[in-house]
Amino acid sequence: MLEDVLYISRYALPALALIIFFSCIVALLRRRPPSLGSAKLINPETKETYQLITRETSIGRNKNCDIILFHPTVSRLHAVVVCAKDGWYVTDVKSQAGVLLNGKKIEKKAGIKTGDRLTFGAVTLTFENLQD
Repeated sequence: MLEDVLYISRYALPALALIIFFSCIVALLRRRPPSLGSAKLINPETKETYQLITRETSIGRNKNCDIILFHPTVSRLHAVVVCAKDGWYVTDVKSQAGVLLNGKKIEKKAGIKTGDRLTFGAVTLTFENLQD
């Protein structure tokens, strides 16, 4: 009896492991995140371009931010630009100067589209997304 169980488990357990492994691979391949496209922030004064290549892009004066803006009116961690399934958003991260979207101060989070002007302190950047 014990020999039968050991004989079956010798082949059944590796087969079960392979089934679990391949089902995980299939599940990962089915969930495709939305494409980021070719989104970027452009400084119209300096013509400097910042590519948005991650789902969340931090903006601030701190060297750990993805986009570093060296200006005294910009907070260390000023804002975050996020790519979601339904579009792009900018989130104010409790900065003192706030974030302006086309000249209007945002409360926490706002949707952005091509041509929108984002102001962080005294620095204004224009959002551009070729998929809009």
